[in-house]
Amino acid sequence: MLYFAGLAARNLKRNLIRTAIAIAAVAAVVAIVVFGRGLMVGFTESSFRMYIDNELGHVRLLNQDYAGREILLSLEHTITGPLELDLAEFLLELEELEETRHILPRIRFGAAASVDDDLIRMIGVGVDFERESAQGALIDNIEEGRKPEKNGEIIIGRDLAEKLGAERGSRVTFIFSDAFQSVRARTFEIVGLRRTGASDIDERFFYLSLAEVQRMLDLEGEVTEIMVFAEDAGRAEKLSQSLDSWLAGLELDRYKSVAWNRADPFVEIMLEYDNLMNFVYVLFILMGAVVVITTLFMIIRERKEEIGMMAALGLRERDIMTIFTLEGAFIGLTGSLLGTSLGGFINFYLSRQGLQAEALTDLIDGIDLMMEPIIYTSYNLENLLFSFALGSIITILASLYPAFRAARLDPVEALQRDR
Repeated sequence: MLYFAGLAARNLKRNLIRTAIAIAAVAAVVAIVVFGRGLMVGFTESSFRMYIDNELGHVRLLNQDYAGREILLSLEHTITGPLELDLAEFLLELEELEETRHILPRIRFGAAASVDDDLIRMIGVGVDFERESAQGALIDNIEEGRKPEKNGEIIIGRDLAEKLGAERGSRVTFIFSDAFQSVRARTFEIVGLRRTGASDIDERFFYLSLAEVQRMLDLEGEVTEIMVFAEDAGRAEKLSQSLDSWLAGLELDRYKSVAWNRADPFVEIMLEYDNLMNFVYVLFILMGAVVVITTLFMIIRERKEEIGMMAALGLRERDIMTIFTLEGAFIGLTGSLLGTSLGGFINFYLSRQGLQAEALTDLIDGIDLMMEPIIYTSYNLENLLFSFALGSIITILASLYPAFRAARLDPVEALQRDR
């Protein structure tokens, strides 16, 4: 085998430019795969983290009737409504479940404000600021100011404040409907400006004390949702099953739990898209493999007489095939190693420096993606090993066909010069 490997190496040196081009082609596509996988993981993790921290938790606990009317921000179907458990007792029991690590009770409601004859619609969220400080990104994303400390104070999205022509310290009046469909108005002081980088959040949401919202909306002892967190996002399904069993034991069949990866169509699409991308990566590698196949066929054509001579001198078909397969393997392994190194370097750099999210969202016009302002690519050994193995295996397999064709050449025909 070492003898054949030496022959293969010497053969590739005969035309270094052609060999270098083939290696560069494999390196380029492998580098793209390394970078693409790192960017995809970084992008999805950023987006999923935004959904989990701001809207879904690891599992979201809802009234089943509310789930179907959530888009309307209905206040009719809440958790722990009349004649049910006391909310404080309900939350205490929920926190004591084995899989539960943290809970965030919330109330969402619709509101509006008039600015220069324009009606600006928005979403208010009543939150427990003490709980939010320990979990999620609400407090961490306050760009200017502080969290509310008394009634009448709110946090507002930076972009929403600009639409309202307001700033920190300004007083704004919102119109909203309570649980009995009565229209009310309330004036608040903006004490904090929040920026997440997701316009869908920054342009529409404001936040205030849960207790204050319950009084405003006549929802004492009620919430519209509870975001429940497990040890990590990977345990969401187990947490959801635990919650369903607990609810069944309390005979609260009107409630349901929804794991984060099943709660939003975009999240589900992104999870499927991640699987689809593995197929795309294979196609990229095949593009480089085509160059390897072409290179080997050119080598076979140039060395047709030499191949015929080797066969005439008794070299077996298997040995000839081994020589050409080793040539393809050398190109594939060298190109994959260089591509993995290049792609790994790019991912390492961007995992520290980050990539502005606008660079990605601008590529997908008309779709508002929820993600952090800066995306950090994923740099890990699994990605490097996967990409190197994928590039090497596909190029080696691709070299088998031209190697087989070389081995099957008829010695008599091969020794005849083309005229």
